[in-house]
Amino acid sequence: MKLNDYTNNRRILWLFSCVLILLSCGNDDSTSKKNITATTLIMQRIAENSPHIQAVEKDVSYQLYDGIQITDAVFTYYTRRTRMLIAEIDLTKNLTFATCTPDNKDVMGELQQITTQALRAEESGKKVFLGINGDVYGFYQGKDNGYVSAGVFYKDGKIIKDTAAEGFKNVFCVLKDGSVRLCSFDEFQQIKDKAMQALGGWERLLENGKRVDWPVNDNTMLFNPRTFIGVSKDNLKVYIFVIDGRQPDYSNGMRVEDVMYVCEGAGCYHAMNLDGGGSTTIVKRTEQGESVRFELMNQPSDKPARAVANGLLVIEKK
Repeated sequence: MKLNDYTNNRRILWLFSCVLILLSCGNDDSTSKKNITATTLIMQRIAENSPHIQAVEKDVSYQLYDGIQITDAVFTYYTRRTRMLIAEIDLTKNLTFATCTPDNKDVMGELQQITTQALRAEESGKKVFLGINGDVYGFYQGKDNGYVSAGVFYKDGKIIKDTAAEGFKNVFCVLKDGSVRLCSFDEFQQIKDKAMQALGGWERLLENGKRVDWPVNDNTMLFNPRTFIGVSKDNLKVYIFVIDGRQPDYSNGMRVEDVMYVCEGAGCYHAMNLDGGGSTTIVKRTEQGESVRFELMNQPSDKPARAVANGLLVIEKK
């Protein structure tokens, strides 16, 4: 996804967005939240922590695999219907993460749907359970090099890209000892020699358990599909969030400010935004006899699902 040209006047955009929200969403009365009831504990905590979630229509949790808990929720955000999928990954189980690329190549440049990227990783010998889209991408190294991520990217111990564009200086990484970190680009420089996998990210959402100052622009202020990731304080649990949007009768998406409340309510200590919009995708493993395929869990706004430059997989630890 190419970045939009941001407005030069943040104050005007802020006021304009507030007026739009007030006109389209009506009275935002946080006292109405007193009677919110969710079925699952994680969604109850998110709803209680998020000032603009007004009601939970339905939410269910189930174990996809040992150590992978899925929560599927539909709720009213302002006055808009919104669907969110949350995957909680327990790293005390036999699970870890790997980055992925089109056709499992050790370079970027091409685009491919996450369903196929996950399948190619499976064919290479990984057992893949879950996959999501990765970093924002564009011609960050010139058109001759094709589409590459905005941030850093390591794959299976190989450095594919070690620079980060301004505004994309956050990193989720897996170290050689199997532990995970979510840190700034500068912090990553201190541990990069230990990294096996690394995926760059967009805005930082939480740092040390606190919401961060966020930029006011046409990405953060609009209701959009979102993909974002967080980790617990002990780095033993990873949270993956996928919010569908741009489909009014089904799901409308969220603003970045409110995504921060979601991460905080879920229990994240650090969190960052990934690529969103039409790129937002989550897929799961499906076995049919001896064959394996990957199917969509969400409903991407792009139809068919958008091809992207890279992604992140939940895999079996070997």
